[in-house]
Amino acid sequence: MDMIKKDPSSVSVAGGSAVGGWDHLKVLIAAKKAGIDDVRTIKYVAFDGGGEAVTQLLGGSVQAFTGDASEAKGFVDSGDIKVLAVLAPERLEGDFSSFPTAKEQGIDVIGANWRGFYAPGGMTDEAYDYWVDAVGKVYDSAEWKETMTQSGLAPLDLRGADFQAFVAESVASITEISKEIGLIK
Repeated sequence: MDMIKKDPSSVSVAGGSAVGGWDHLKVLIAAKKAGIDDVRTIKYVAFDGGGEAVTQLLGGSVQAFTGDASEAKGFVDSGDIKVLAVLAPERLEGDFSSFPTAKEQGIDVIGANWRGFYAPGGMTDEAYDYWVDAVGKVYDSAEWKETMTQSGLAPLDLRGADFQAFVAESVASITEISKEIGLIK
C-alpha cells in the first residue's frame, strides 16, 4: 500500500474476477482503509480465474495477486509467493496461521468472501428461529470448524440479526466503492 500511495502506476494487482468483482473490490476497500483517497488510480488486472492471476504474478507481469488463501497456499509452501496480508478479522488457523492479517499491520479491513443461508421473507418467526438455530449448530460443530481450518477459511459464523446487520454493512460498503469507481450510479 505504501508503494501504491507513492506511485499508483508502480503496482499492478492481478485477480481472478472482473473489474468490479470481489477480488478487485477487496483491494479497493483495503486501499481506502490504508488512506488512499482515489482508488481509481489502482491498477487492477482482471483474469478469468485465480490460476491465471497467480501465473501472471509468478511470471513477473504483475507485482501482486489478490485471491483466496487456498489458491496461494501451494505457492507459499514452495516459496514462490509471500503472503502480504489476509483480510480476515484474525489470523487463520492450521496451515494458514503464519499469514499476517491486514489489521495487525495497521489496516483495519475485512475482505471476507462470505456466503450465507437465506430464507423467504414471509416465513414465520418460529420457522426463522428454527433455521437460525439449526445453522448455528452447524457453525458450532467440530466438523464445520475442522473443514474451515483445513480450507483456510476465516470463521465468519454470524447468524440471525447479527448476520443481517453484517450483510447490510457489506452491501453499503460495496455500493459506495462501486459508485466511486463508476460501476454504478
